[in-house]
Amino acid sequence: MDRTPHLDMPYILPSQAQKHVTHNEALAALDTLVQLGVIDRDLSAPPGSPVEGDRYIVGGAATGDWAGHDGEIAVWLDGAWRFFAPAPGWTAWAADEGAILAFVAGGWVPLPVAAAAEAALFGVNTSADATNRLAVKADATLFSHDDVTPGTGDMRQKLNKQAAANTVSQLYQNGFSGRAETGLIGDDDFVFKVSPDGTTWHEALRLDRNSGRVGLTQGQLAFPATQNPSADANTLDDYEEGSFTPTVAGATTAGSYSYSIQSGSYVKAGRIVSVKLDLQVNTVVSAGSGVLRIMGLPFGPADNNVGAGGVIFSSAVAGVPSGFLAWMPVVMTGPYVQMRYLTTAGNAGNANIETVVQASTRIIIAMVYEANA
Repeated sequence: MDRTPHLDMPYILPSQAQKHVTHNEALAALDTLVQLGVIDRDLSAPPGSPVEGDRYIVGGAATGDWAGHDGEIAVWLDGAWRFFAPAPGWTAWAADEGAILAFVAGGWVPLPVAAAAEAALFGVNTSADATNRLAVKADATLFSHDDVTPGTGDMRQKLNKQAAANTVSQLYQNGFSGRAETGLIGDDDFVFKVSPDGTTWHEALRLDRNSGRVGLTQGQLAFPATQNPSADANTLDDYEEGSFTPTVAGATTAGSYSYSIQSGSYVKAGRIVSVKLDLQVNTVVSAGSGVLRIMGLPFGPADNNVGAGGVIFSSAVAGVPSGFLAWMPVVMTGPYVQMRYLTTAGNAGNANIETVVQASTRIIIAMVYEANA
């Protein structure tokens, strides 16, 4: 054996001439590899003006004088590049990254730091900087309770700011452009914010630090177009506001009518629907017959003959029974409002369209009923 097994330095052989050549070659190898520190490890081509003793880890797909030496240690000595092939376990300091590297099968990788009492910067699979002093590139990170010491079984992450006017938050980004932020942003209320572009921000929720009250900063709460019903009595599963166009029709023969006033609006909270409608018949094109129905309701009832409210007829109504007390609008499957009446004797009956609805008849109804969903 005429060379060392680890650093591949030449031995001085017995009776060897010019022993100084072998000795100097070994010293050059020691000077290069002991306390190894490189300037860079990402270059694929040699730098233009190297200085004697400059050391690099050759990058991938190397070219020029470095071709064929990917991952090797290149040192500029006596006006030429010398190369040393690393072995698993070798370490080097990469000055441009501020990181310790280790050579393993497949290449050079940052060497994990087992423990440190204090470090100004710390990067995991990436480089930390003055702004991001702790930087991690990973598919996932885990913070778990201490079951080694062991600890209490709890796990609490603490984020602290200097004063109320400062910000402590978590920022969610897409392509390093902000899209959502949560935290104490400029004061001590807990805030949820979103952004379409990282520049324009919209505050969505604010949790008051003094009362715990939840504030809808935009003043709106959107429910899905299709209700997701809940059996929980304390869960609001729907809210909707809208309008509809009411019409009159007979139960036996619908008839045809033109209108001078025709408006309807509703508010639905959960399954409770509040309805207001106002319609006035202009002309009777063809008279209907049977029980008077007000058509066009937006939601069907939970059951027939439900609802509570008031009715106003702006003109005299023919066919009112003796002892008439009040009109009763009830909601029927269809959905529609069926006009009924109550007498002082406690009798109830249906109002027929042919006797109640004439030209210029105006009907105003305000009522509440339970929807079927």
